[in-house]
Amino acid sequence: MKNNPKILLYILMLATLGINTPLSIVGIISQISTYFNTSIAVSGLYVSSFTFTIAICGLFVPALFSKFERKTTFISILAVFAVSNLAIVFSTNLYVSLIFRILSAVFYPAFISIALTFCEEIAPEGEKQDYITKILLGISVGSIVGLPITTGLGTILGYQAAMFWIFAINFMTLILIMTFFPKVPGKSKTFELPVSALKSKEFILASLGIVMMPIGASMVYNYMPYFLQTVSHIYTYKLSILLFIYGVVSIFGTWLGGKLIVYRDKATLMIFHIVCGAVFALFYLFADYLIPVLILFLIFGILDGMGYNLIQYIETSVLPEDPEIANGVFLSILNGGIAIGIAIGGFLVNDFGVMSIFVGGLIFLMLAFVMLFYCIYVLKISLKYS
Repeated sequence: MKNNPKILLYILMLATLGINTPLSIVGIISQISTYFNTSIAVSGLYVSSFTFTIAICGLFVPALFSKFERKTTFISILAVFAVSNLAIVFSTNLYVSLIFRILSAVFYPAFISIALTFCEEIAPEGEKQDYITKILLGISVGSIVGLPITTGLGTILGYQAAMFWIFAINFMTLILIMTFFPKVPGKSKTFELPVSALKSKEFILASLGIVMMPIGASMVYNYMPYFLQTVSHIYTYKLSILLFIYGVVSIFGTWLGGKLIVYRDKATLMIFHIVCGAVFALFYLFADYLIPVLILFLIFGILDGMGYNLIQYIETSVLPEDPEIANGVFLSILNGGIAIGIAIGGFLVNDFGVMSIFVGGLIFLMLAFVMLFYCIYVLKISLKYS
């Protein structure tokens, strides 16, 4: 390819950041509740509609777009995001906003899946995981570093200001792709679903195990701003600064996860769940003490960032011959888990109080540990770097 692969990689990384900013409204659930005059639980469902739609569309939408020219695909999807988010800015009706939020989410899996596959194709020998990690960093930056910006704008200026910021970043990345990205042909072969691989016991059990991770993590992560406000009494700009620091350490966590997978994949997968579960337990025990909470919050940020790499690694390991399907499954697992976690977390907060999110998160992390231990050490599934 005549174009510098690193330039293409960083353009896609920034574009990936842009389409992940709609996830950052998790930090303004209380403002959404006030704006639309709904309960916290309903607001949580509105937020999770984005991830739930991605989970449904992740298996088949990437396949539909895989044969089209890449630049046209990326521009079309970013245009849908920009228009949808601008419509949401001016909508005062929950259901109208919900329709546009779901519309943009339908096309999200195609963008991320094709970006991951394309970057792995253009990566120099020995750098494939580094290229994948950088696209995953775009996801991390968009959804996690975007959180303090959205939260700050939402708490200080209101819900509409937060949504306008999301439109602006989507529009900016659309211009970036239009201006600098070259035309790249899509796949010429006819897409076929790898039915036998998807029906295998190894794939099913590994996927069931790995989905427990985002369920448990998002149950805690998405209601962490609410916990920090109601229990730790951290508000407005202090909360935004803290969430920004969380985002920075999460980026480090995504980078660290990529390195550890290449170095010791099995140990990384097992130890991750033990450490994350322990962090949730300590949150519950030391919730009334500010300094321990802040330390645990930053440790959780590192672990949260690592999760992207771990989930993507498992799915591409069990579907090595079909990277676009594997990446689509990765997005379905990740976002389906997030959606379920947000929904469960909302009802837990409503019925049992905000402290219950740590108990729920711990349970799901331990289930993930048991199932992955069985897959890796009993079924002995093949991992790419083992």
